[in-house]
Amino acid sequence: MSFFAIQWTVLLVGFTAHAVLDRSPARRTAGRVYELAALWLLVGMGAFNLWAGFGHTGPTSDQVAAAIGYAPSMFQWEIGWADIALGVLGILCLRRANRGGWTNATLAALAVSFSGDGIGHLMQLVAHGNTAPDNVWAIPTCFLVPALSALLVHLARRHRAFALQPAHPVTV
Repeated sequence: MSFFAIQWTVLLVGFTAHAVLDRSPARRTAGRVYELAALWLLVGMGAFNLWAGFGHTGPTSDQVAAAIGYAPSMFQWEIGWADIALGVLGILCLRRANRGGWTNATLAALAVSFSGDGIGHLMQLVAHGNTAPDNVWAIPTCFLVPALSALLVHLARRHRAFALQPAHPVTV
């Protein structure tokens, strides 16, 4: 549970501080607030995915597996690398030139990966009675992150605050 409590606390406090201290000419407009919220969710979750991925693949992987209610296995290594890939995608959304199609790819990857993870955590809870804290507390995050990310990017784009195309389009 602490992983998810820390995660959401950092994201909310970071976003709030950024919105309050923002010096952008567009500060406190709806579009800018949506843009900052989307960035904190995509980039912030990217950072936490890296942390989770290193936890699954690193020296503390046994403790991570126990916190989720699983036994260490090769699958943990594989989900660790999937988390690292999602982390890289999310963090690279920070760069303005990556925001168009790159953000779309990140949203698609988040939707598929997190939704599948959420279904797995629900199945573990319902079918196997897995009430380990990091199994149960993963469920809301797995479904909220893709939905909120997509909504915030959509709202930011609707208010023309989030690039639909990269700053320097690539011609083929």
